[in-house]
Amino acid sequence: MAVLTLDYRCCDRKRPLYIKHIEVERIAATARQQLVADSIDAVSFDALQQISGLKINGIDFALEISTDYAVHDEQGNHVFGVCEFDPAMPDAAMVSISPVGESLSELLALSTLAHELGHAVFDAPGWVVQGSKGPGLFDDIEPTMQRAYRTTTPDSDHLSKSLSAKPTTEEHFAELRANEFMGSLLVPRQRIIAAVEELAPQHDITIHRHPSTDPDHPGTALRIKANGDLGVLEMDRFEKALATRFGVNPRFIQVRLNRYGLTTQEATMR
Repeated sequence: MAVLTLDYRCCDRKRPLYIKHIEVERIAATARQQLVADSIDAVSFDALQQISGLKINGIDFALEISTDYAVHDEQGNHVFGVCEFDPAMPDAAMVSISPVGESLSELLALSTLAHELGHAVFDAPGWVVQGSKGPGLFDDIEPTMQRAYRTTTPDSDHLSKSLSAKPTTEEHFAELRANEFMGSLLVPRQRIIAAVEELAPQHDITIHRHPSTDPDHPGTALRIKANGDLGVLEMDRFEKALATRFGVNPRFIQVRLNRYGLTTQEATMR
């Protein structure tokens, strides 16, 4: 069993404080180092299941992960997963993932678990601090009336939202942040760049190098393009090879390639 120890900028209520996507990448990289050896590209579902606790910005709490029962939202609809905290159990957060089945493949279950882990890392510490305060002077003192905190992953579309989308609410930004954590944990920037350089020649993929325009990642940037009349087919094969290497599905790879600037948005829409 593993206990992840992570730190990031936060307010006095232990909520994330203006965290940029490059910081989310760093935090995910630190988490990854505590879960798998540096020589391993794919983070397995089992490795994530072994997490039994979190120590985030000095806040210690258990993490209970359930994968045995179907998960539903407040309206009774079947969903992929949830992360929740009940003030009546102040020392633990829970992540629940629906069992693999007709609507949830093994690869989507992995993505969902990584996404909900992102919520446990970034949102649960604030829930724990808030829950520890108990009811105020004029609040209902019954524990059953205390608010339970929950985030929900309803479907696969929820897992493909990009951090580049303009956040409109705190809740929306929390979802984008959890997605960035998921993506950076399962397919880190530097690891996929290394894999692209290694596998591109085998799939007739050309790598173009150019000066980076990303101030967070100065130096040389890469852009990939399939060659010849079978370009789309070759790119599909290339993405499947990368997906196999990282233990995710090809769509996940498409999103990360675009996120890291290796492909254009148009390439992911084919």
